Amino acid sequence: MIKGTNRQKGTTKMRHYLGFSIFSRETHLYAGLEHVAVGQSKIPIVIKFLDHLLDLGFRLNYVLMDREFYRAELLDEIKGMGGNVLIPAKAYKKIKKIVENYLNGDGGRVRRYTFSSATEARCRFFQHVNLIIKAKRGFTLRGIKTDYQSGRILLKSARTRIYTIMTTEKPKGKASSWASRTSQFYKRRWLIETGFSDLNRINRRWKSNYDNVRYLDLLVRMFLYNSWKINRKLIKMNSKKTGKMKEWTLVQNQHYLKQIFLSSEKKSQRVI
Repeated sequence: MIKGTNRQKGTTKMRHYLGFSIFSRETHLYAGLEHVAVGQSKIPIVIKFLDHLLDLGFRLNYVLMDREFYRAELLDEIKGMGGNVLIPAKAYKKIKKIVENYLNGDGGRVRRYTFSSATEARCRFFQHVNLIIKAKRGFTLRGIKTDYQSGRILLKSARTRIYTIMTTEKPKGKASSWASRTSQFYKRRWLIETGFSDLNRINRRWKSNYDNVRYLDLLVRMFLYNSWKINRKLIKMNSKKTGKMKEWTLVQNQHYLKQIFLSSEKKSQRVI
């Protein structure tokens, strides 16, 4: 899909890709890439990818998604696969009211919330989720409530210090403790953002008007990124055994791959 954009000066259009990642402990790897056509629904693509992971023997724990995938039918499908969705909540009037009630001391930080697909949809889906209210970095919920109730900050300012996430998972144990654990896992989503920044650091972009060339460029970057993450994990595991900690940067990994390639080229040409 090529969408309108103003992210870069002089750029009015951009290609739209759908990227997939997997998390294993603290390791983030890219697992899929799709170039989405204009008007193409992303839901079948997501379901097909998750089905593929299950066929490979993976088990779904949390499925982290952006607001763009705010679809009741998609959450229903993922729940049926045995996974639980974590997704940022949109600032709808009802959610804003829930946050306001919380600030006024009405209810806890975990709330039940129901949203549905569009009213004009042929098959309308309803999805029950748990809404978690969380303070942004540098703030605490107790501090925000105190400042708001004492009049030191207005409701508008209080809302800017809070974010909300939704999950299809049911609370386990004490609600506040479960909310903290769930929001901690949600923070791993930041690895996806930094991962895309790392992709941009890998060599120069191929400036081509051909979709297949641009797709190949991004796909190769993902392979190189995965190589770096896997090698760094292996080095870290070996460092624990030897007791000598060693860092492995993206630049080091690039040089290492280059040396391997040149060495293999020399061997293929029978040059020692």
